[in-house]
Amino acid sequence: MCFLFSGRFVVRLAVSLCLVCLSVGCRQNVSPEDDFDLVTPGTGVSGEINAGSVVEHFQASGLAIGRVDVYDVETDPTKRLGRPGQYVGKANFQDSRLPLVLQQGQDVISFQNSGGIVEVFSNTDDLEDRQKALDLARQQFPAAFPEYQYSNGVVLLRLGHVLTPDQAAEYEAALASFQG
Repeated sequence: MCFLFSGRFVVRLAVSLCLVCLSVGCRQNVSPEDDFDLVTPGTGVSGEINAGSVVEHFQASGLAIGRVDVYDVETDPTKRLGRPGQYVGKANFQDSRLPLVLQQGQDVISFQNSGGIVEVFSNTDDLEDRQKALDLARQQFPAAFPEYQYSNGVVLLRLGHVLTPDQAAEYEAALASFQG
């Protein structure tokens, strides 16, 4: 049996599959009792900036940080962490004002429903390329990928759409005050 698909459908399907693969992840558990000492070898350090230190800054700024998952080159399911042109650090976190929602069938925080993702890049060009790719996906599938997105230097913050605009603004302000 032969099926014919339009070129636009095939492109949209390919982009969707890539983005689904990007959103699935493995993790290292870090509990709030660990006092947010999230810097471990392999978590992706860009100078002094790493994803764990950004989340730690959010917590120190009074934001409601619950569970935190910090990725390294071994646990990043997309195998992007540390690869040329990709992020060098990544962490998912739960905003404890929201229920903890895990990705279907996995023990991984669903940032879209529970909080956010911090991605750290080695330079602003790589960060801008990532933002362009995310923007393209949202243009292709606007209802599928709603999120807040903020950046400061080499740090990209992506927040789930379930946060209110006021809650997202709190993260935006905290990120703007992050010095690394």
